Amino acid sequence: MDHRPERTAPFQRAGIPLRALLLALVVAVVPVAALAASNGQGNSQGNAAASVKGITVTLSPSSRTVDQGQSATFTVSATSTGGFTGPVTFTVTGLPAGAAASAAPSSVNLTSGSTAQTTLTVSTATTTPANKTDFTVKGTSGATVSNAAPGQLQVLEVKRTFGVTGTVNGLLAPGISRAVDLQISNPQNKSIAVTDLSVVISQVVRTPAAVAANLPCTTADYQVTQYSGAYPLTVEPGTRSLSGLGVAQAKWPQIKMLDTNKLQDGCKGATLQLTYTGTGQAN
Repeated sequence: MDHRPERTAPFQRAGIPLRALLLALVVAVVPVAALAASNGQGNSQGNAAASVKGITVTLSPSSRTVDQGQSATFTVSATSTGGFTGPVTFTVTGLPAGAAASAAPSSVNLTSGSTAQTTLTVSTATTTPANKTDFTVKGTSGATVSNAAPGQLQVLEVKRTFGVTGTVNGLLAPGISRAVDLQISNPQNKSIAVTDLSVVISQVVRTPAAVAANLPCTTADYQVTQYSGAYPLTVEPGTRSLSGLGVAQAKWPQIKMLDTNKLQDGCKGATLQLTYTGTGQAN
């Protein structure tokens, strides 16, 4: 009988074969390493994104429609991103001619992650072109500038019907000028802004005697100087004259009979027919 001691397989412990032990270690180690690599990459990207500080601006509503001379309001919202903190002021670019923008309050203070609002008022003039115009709003804090929030302003042309007549103060004679006090009749129930007035001599009517004697007199014997006062003229409902509106007589339209070398007997007693025109808009 062989009494040699029984040999155990090398590196075999507790009845587990070496090959099985190595496989178990590989399976256990690989997922842990892969997970660590994945977690490290994700944290790096997240920290980079979070470190970018900035301002995001939005406009509400994005579009407004107003009459010429009227104002429109918008709400501007500024939001802190990436932990930005500080005061923010606003600028508006792209508005049409005659329009202006103002913010109330003029600046807002942002804390990390917060949103603040201001009211943006865009005013137009009676001369602002009737059109659709795109503009942008930005928020600024030092070197930090927000996105350009888009907006649109549509300005509508508004005209009102009114009448114009005139009274010439005194008679004309060669070399003499006479002022014309214009009367503006506003039939509307609200005031109008008159932005243009003009006077032309449409016809010269000679006396029968001048016609029979074939004595000439034409518009070339006269000169018209247009109204030179300030615009717009605000005219309340009813009839208002230039004198009643406080316009100096020197600013009224003027009609002058020229003193020429030719015979002007045909202009004696002649009647001038005047045509008045004007433009007015709602206030």
